[in-house]
Amino acid sequence: MIAFLTLLYVAILAILVKTKVITLNLWWKISPLVWLLILLIVLFIPMQWGAPAGAVTMFEFVVEIVPNVTGEVVEVPVKPFQKLKKDETLFQIDPVPFEFTLKQLQASLKKAEASKTLATVELKRNRAMARQSAAAQREVDTWQARYDEAVATIESIQQQINQAEWNLEQTTVRAPSDGYVVGVTLRPGQRVSNLPLRSWMAFVKEEESKLVAGINQNMMRYVQPGQKAEVVFKLFPGKVFNATVESLYMMNPQGQLQASGIVPMAPTTQQLPLPFGVILNLDEDLPEFPVIPGGAMGTAAIYTSNVRATHMIRKVMIRMEAWINYINPY
Repeated sequence: MIAFLTLLYVAILAILVKTKVITLNLWWKISPLVWLLILLIVLFIPMQWGAPAGAVTMFEFVVEIVPNVTGEVVEVPVKPFQKLKKDETLFQIDPVPFEFTLKQLQASLKKAEASKTLATVELKRNRAMARQSAAAQREVDTWQARYDEAVATIESIQQQINQAEWNLEQTTVRAPSDGYVVGVTLRPGQRVSNLPLRSWMAFVKEEESKLVAGINQNMMRYVQPGQKAEVVFKLFPGKVFNATVESLYMMNPQGQLQASGIVPMAPTTQQLPLPFGVILNLDEDLPEFPVIPGGAMGTAAIYTSNVRATHMIRKVMIRMEAWINYINPY
């Protein structure tokens, strides 16, 4: 923008000289440098904090899908970027081994219930006989212990059945919310595990995207929530989107101290300051695309309440970049 305005000044100066409105003396020869210096001091340096700009990226919240049980995948009904509702099936793990386990536990439960029934009958009969014989009292104690054991066994097996039923239900891996799956590489025959060391699908939650701009630290002084902004994306050349500052993310990795046995390194002058994040909300929807995809990149300009005279320059610059996006992929 500085070069454009300087060239514009030189062109006007050349026209004035050619039409002999002015005489080309030493002052007019060095005036482009003076003009450049004025632009820098009056407009472009104050614009860095009056209308700061920085790179912007659309981020999506991605849930790494790890099943709760281990087994062989028998069906993957979803397709990449297919819109899904909450609890729709993502993939199916072979339920047969889990059904066998459940049936075995149900059979054990019936056996334990039969033991409980027998112990109840014998306990009742021996209690009646205990009034007449001391030997019968020992039998009462024995059947009372067997009855208590049967009750405990039933309770234990019932808990195992509950776990087995839950495991069987978990063989159907479902969508955690509305959204879609990116890059479905999982295929039937793959054995998956419930260890969190590896995920098997990347599920993108719908309507939970965040548009974040990175603003250099020396430009953040006047940025506040509620201020207006403009955004251009490489994905949509020639279009400028209106936005509003939602919040400021006043933290970056340089300020993080992690628990470690290593002594933290003291700051040095060689460290380059990382930008802070500014979360933006777009004020308009795209008619051709319902959602801006995650990873869409571009530039955002924020118009603060200071140095308002520089806002027009920034608006021109952001629109120039929007049109340059037609030919500039970087």
